Amino acid sequence: MSKFFWLAWACAAMLPVHANALEWNSSGIDGHYVLSSLIDEQRGQQRVFFSLYKAKYNNNGFERFLSQCNKNGFDKIVLMTINGQKVEMDKICRRTEDSKNYWVYTPSTNEGLAFLITQFKYTETVNIQKVFVNVYNQKTELKFNISAQGFVQSWNKS
Repeated sequence: MSKFFWLAWACAAMLPVHANALEWNSSGIDGHYVLSSLIDEQRGQQRVFFSLYKAKYNNNGFERFLSQCNKNGFDKIVLMTINGQKVEMDKICRRTEDSKNYWVYTPSTNEGLAFLITQFKYTETVNIQKVFVNVYNQKTELKFNISAQGFVQSWNKS
């Protein structure tokens, strides 16, 4: 693809992901990690986004710590297994208002997005598996169960 396309894509990717977030938001916990999901509108199209957090329990209960990434913009395409089917996901580094960076994932193709929407519309729980590689190149297979409750109502609002 042309350099102009990637430059335009990177500029659009730097826009805040949660700017127009709709009501549905659900999370799944796998040991020390949380995968949080929401519906958002980006570039005039509704999408489903997942944020990956490190989880920690302390005296005040459960806390989320943002997964570290060191740049704003597109990183690469990764695979997630959603209800048994592999789906290509764009892996994007985002910056929050308090200047913390975190990873978000969204389907790379319209077919992947359509499959994900179908899973949230017609099942109670969506099972997501992701291989996480830490900074020491150690791999962990993470498994999350995301509740679909409230998804259809939020998706149909637009």
